[in-house]
Amino acid sequence: MSTARRSSLPPEAPDERARSTPAPRRRGPHLGPLRITPSRVFVLVALIGGLGFLAYSIFFRDALQVPLMATGFAVCGIAFAIAAAMSFVGIVSAGREGRDGRAFFTSLVGGLLALAAMGCLAAAVIMGMIWTGTSAN
Repeated sequence: MSTARRSSLPPEAPDERARSTPAPRRRGPHLGPLRITPSRVFVLVALIGGLGFLAYSIFFRDALQVPLMATGFAVCGIAFAIAAAMSFVGIVSAGREGRDGRAFFTSLVGGLLALAAMGCLAAAVIMGMIWTGTSAN
């Protein structure tokens, strides 16, 4: 007779073994589910700087208020456009990985970012037109 002990646990099913494998380790710093990258930090700093510059130009009346507002809108528009392009890259990579939900919601956010970019750039052009129309000849 064999003296080897048999386990009282049933053998694992193949799908349970696949679930018990550890998830791949995340690389680099993260803020929740978002990975912090230099490009994301650059866009965030540009957007915060543009919004701060825009707020300054709105709240402090000066002779150069309109061109300062045009510059603030332009910086915000460029930052939003870069963020929209980055979301397009995220949509493509999520689609290739088969993450349909992530691709869908990234496309929604990217579309809103593109709309914000177009609105800010249009406001910058309008402010520029107002400034050139108000110059004394």
